[in-house]
Amino acid sequence: MKKKHILLLVIIFLAFIALGLPDAVLGSAWNLVRSDLGASLGSLGLMTVVVYITSVISTYNAPKILRFLQTKKVVFISILFTGSALVLMSLVNEFYQMLFFAIPLGMGAGAIDVSLNHYLAVNYKAKHMNYLHSFYGVGVTFGPMIMAYTLKDNEWRMGYVIVGSILLCIALIVLISFKLWKKEEDHERKESHAKISFKDMVKTKGAIASILIFLFYVHVESLGGVWVASYIYLTKSVSYAAAALFAFAFYLAMTVGRFLSGILSQKLSSEILIRVGEILIFVSAVLLLLNVSSIAFYYGVVALFGLGCAPIYPNMMYLNKSHFERRKLSKVMSFQMAIGYLGFGVLTPLAGFVFDKIGISIYPYFILVAIVITIIVSIRYLPQKKSSEEEVLSS
Repeated sequence: MKKKHILLLVIIFLAFIALGLPDAVLGSAWNLVRSDLGASLGSLGLMTVVVYITSVISTYNAPKILRFLQTKKVVFISILFTGSALVLMSLVNEFYQMLFFAIPLGMGAGAIDVSLNHYLAVNYKAKHMNYLHSFYGVGVTFGPMIMAYTLKDNEWRMGYVIVGSILLCIALIVLISFKLWKKEEDHERKESHAKISFKDMVKTKGAIASILIFLFYVHVESLGGVWVASYIYLTKSVSYAAAALFAFAFYLAMTVGRFLSGILSQKLSSEILIRVGEILIFVSAVLLLLNVSSIAFYYGVVALFGLGCAPIYPNMMYLNKSHFERRKLSKVMSFQMAIGYLGFGVLTPLAGFVFDKIGISIYPYFILVAIVITIIVSIRYLPQKKSSEEEVLSS
């Protein structure tokens, strides 16, 4: 690969770190933030809803934006928005002001997600898509670490300034790198991001199946990130600190797993990697049901859960180009992501409601049901791959 393409890949990976950095920052600092702003504990849910809704709106409408702006400009503007929003959040005195700045935060995140996934799917290989998503894991891991460093001095505002400043620096790097990006002519953008009606899209062979896979897979992943620490704490009688480490173990394993998936993708097909991931998740859910005295055993199970999640999302994204016509690609991808957000923003909170009413001991069964549905749908979807990628890309 030419040095130019390698350098551009590094910059794209930096942009995906920028996507992950803000995601867990507020949650890690919320106890101090709410005390400082006089907000209630439950106000965090309102903040999450605003980011979630604006991300869905941005994700769904990203193809329209990409018709008029080249990918590099969308990425630059989006990171500039998110970085600026974070810095401005450090200046707020009231919670409603933070809600206002959550709007550009969510809009920017959705646009980055669609534009970079589409750009990688069209211009790079499966291994690069896996590496791309591993760098999201790097971002979502380092964000809370930066905030934890500033919280030692009971200071949350400086954490926002640091993370926001990092994003603004990444935006500047993207701006400087404009010459490295593939030039997207007007006619190419209009062809690649054609106006596709909702009715036309859902009638496309494989579209509904792929969307369902994203819905239930994202739900599975968010069950791991959001509820695994609570499940371990309430059912295995460990300390708060030990329980928190299970969420860290899950995300760390998923990040490492995506690096490994990138390496393995040079030998194994994306379909095989997805199958392996689904099996690992199923096995880990069954193992969570066992009553074992060793906490180390459960760390291993949660790590297996994270490794199982690693290859599914990036490889599903990469396979889109061999399932759908080029002109429909970005529209299908944007809808996959928008529906995927429902897995996080609707199904996972609903699971929490059930846990509250019945008990969190049923947590592994939720994982099992969601992954079995994912497996059943993917069995029907994956064989639909065209005999030749070129056949689709040239259509």
